[in-house]
Amino acid sequence: MSATTEAGTQRTVGVPRVLASVAAVVTCGVFPVFLIGGLGVQLQQDLGFGAALLGVGAAGFFGVASVFSRSMGWVTERVGARLGMRLGALGSALCLFGLAAAPNVIWLLALLWLAGLPNSLAQPASNLLIAQGIPAARRGMGFGVKQSSIPTATLLAGVAVPAIALTIGWRWVFVIAGGVGLVAALVVPKLPGAERSASPDRVERGGGSPRGALLLIAISGGLGSAAANALGAFVTTTAVGVGFSPSAAGLVLSLGSAAGLIVRLGAGVLADRGDPNLLRAITVMLLIGAAGYGLMAAHSQPVFLVGVAIGFGAGWAWPGLLNFAVAKLNPGRVASATSFTQTGIYLGGSLGPLLFGLLAQHMGLASAWLAAGVCAVTAGLLLLPVQRSRRGVSASASSRRS
Repeated sequence: MSATTEAGTQRTVGVPRVLASVAAVVTCGVFPVFLIGGLGVQLQQDLGFGAALLGVGAAGFFGVASVFSRSMGWVTERVGARLGMRLGALGSALCLFGLAAAPNVIWLLALLWLAGLPNSLAQPASNLLIAQGIPAARRGMGFGVKQSSIPTATLLAGVAVPAIALTIGWRWVFVIAGGVGLVAALVVPKLPGAERSASPDRVERGGGSPRGALLLIAISGGLGSAAANALGAFVTTTAVGVGFSPSAAGLVLSLGSAAGLIVRLGAGVLADRGDPNLLRAITVMLLIGAAGYGLMAAHSQPVFLVGVAIGFGAGWAWPGLLNFAVAKLNPGRVASATSFTQTGIYLGGSLGPLLFGLLAQHMGLASAWLAAGVCAVTAGLLLLPVQRSRRGVSASASSRRS
């Protein structure tokens, strides 16, 4: 998109409306899995299942998203960001209404798994809308806002426990969330670039990162996501295990989500200043987050709270920077490249909660959180070769110019 077209788009729509739409659609896309995580205590009591099945549910959601992520990136490049976002939000809303009516755990799991499909469409569509509707100098903030939608979903899930689930019932949480999804589908802004489908030739020609670098980023994102997604699914369960009441456990989830929200927004704003090494910043965040997971293994309420804040604030605050980095490295194929790396993130998000649930059930929650820390450390280390390769490419380009 030319600078003239981009400027005209901003005058027509405005950055705040683009950001609000992206935040609403992405939040609704992840509502199903994180609402079930936040309401885990109530759902297990009412429908009669254990921590392992909670992990199976989260694993299925991200597993379906992983399987369809690449194809949804392809769809987005051709139908445009606006239609992709609308279809994603509508699909999520229908799944949320279905979850509200769940009569048993089989129904609950089936709808949760199905909800991974519209989420896999909303992610690349929102990435493309940011690239088309946000000026280049503010896209770090744009991706920060987008990824802040995930801790927003967990924060709302935590607040919903004492405010709704423990008063009028957990089913109303899903009904209200579904209504938000319908509204989100209606208010996606009309942008010229979001209405145009990219031509297949443009998608294939748009250079960018070598596939090997994208693969390493995808694997790293998968391991980091495997650790981080356990936060949304198991924080409330762990909080109850260390002595918090169910109501207070929901507020603990909200506390961690607020920390993640603030750091994601702040990291996005800082990424727009100068030209920071985004992959190095992600590595540091993953390593700090690993320390937070270790603190969550301690059977102490104060230490656990510190671990939750660090886990959310560092161990799960890097995805916005990751999407921003991939988008910057692949400007001609934003939806395609981010859907590739998102496949790894979804796969990790699928296997992480499943394995965490199995570990928690057979070896205890402390062991499961320590394993999450090991995954985060490995994820950070895997980005080091990509950083070295990018420095080599930059040095080579500089020498050719001189």
